[in-house]
Amino acid sequence: MEYRGIDISKYQGTVDFKKVKDTGVEFVIARIGYGMYENQKDPRFEEYYKGAVDNNMPVGVYLYSYALNVDDAKREADVVLNWLKNRRLNLPVYYDIEDKSQENLGKTTLTNMCIAFCDRIEKAGYWAGVYANKYWLTSILNAEELQKRYTIWVAQYNTENTYKGRFDMWQYTSGGKVNGINGNVDMNILYRDIFSDREGEDTGTPEPSLPDLSKYKGDSIVDALKSIGYDSSFDSRKRLYKEAGFNDNYTGSAVQNINLLKRLQGNYQSEYYPRASYKGFSLVDGLKSIGVDSSFNNRTKIANKNDITKYTGSIFQNTKLLNLLKEGKLKRA
Repeated sequence: MEYRGIDISKYQGTVDFKKVKDTGVEFVIARIGYGMYENQKDPRFEEYYKGAVDNNMPVGVYLYSYALNVDDAKREADVVLNWLKNRRLNLPVYYDIEDKSQENLGKTTLTNMCIAFCDRIEKAGYWAGVYANKYWLTSILNAEELQKRYTIWVAQYNTENTYKGRFDMWQYTSGGKVNGINGNVDMNILYRDIFSDREGEDTGTPEPSLPDLSKYKGDSIVDALKSIGYDSSFDSRKRLYKEAGFNDNYTGSAVQNINLLKRLQGNYQSEYYPRASYKGFSLVDGLKSIGVDSSFNNRTKIANKNDITKYTGSIFQNTKLLNLLKEGKLKRA
């Protein structure tokens, strides 16, 4: 499978992440900074991180390295961890090693710098990766050693990736055009579902299970919840309403309470499919995760219902539908 994404830094300026997402971009990697000092944090990192998270876009980070030895690399890792402040990432922390000042340090030193940075990052609970261009991976670094330990992100601006080593992501151009970004942007293809494919990775808190009210025969959501010893307060019902997949703001109205009761009794069918807890990037797998027919014919019907005409199954169409599914806003066919 292939997933399309961008990497950005302050040079992209203001980014409209909703527009970016609507074009079919599936993930974002933001530069967190460069070097080893606190004042070298990318001035737009916080803005970019929030924009990606607010729009439910998987996000990772990279640091542009100026390290000249292993101790410098460790200090770069430490400043990254300080900037991250334990926040959650969906993608790895990448060590971007490519600066001219480093080129003649020698293969052993440069490879050890990558290991020192990445090990420090992984000890803090993040997944680490190395970013470098094809020439560096082929001639400057011990890529064979690095690919045993970390995920590799290779840069080669070409219509075809000719790098022969193992890698998970390819940066194929710096001249991409994406709605929501003025000017050029780096474009990437991810070939591995790193979000769920990391061995032993915590994929997040499971979706909460809803209370089963199938045995309740009355018409009061409050009494129904009390009958099974469940918190029936307004705040509890408001939370349940959202977890049950309803998208409007819960005010406790009679209609909302009836719909919530029916949903928890198993008798309610919304015009929308249930919100999928699926973490990947395949519309087919996302639909399967909630028990919906994922055939091309049914996806065509779903697309038409959600204002996508002339459905071809393109990555952009599927991404839009999958995003709606994850938000609980995908209309039933």
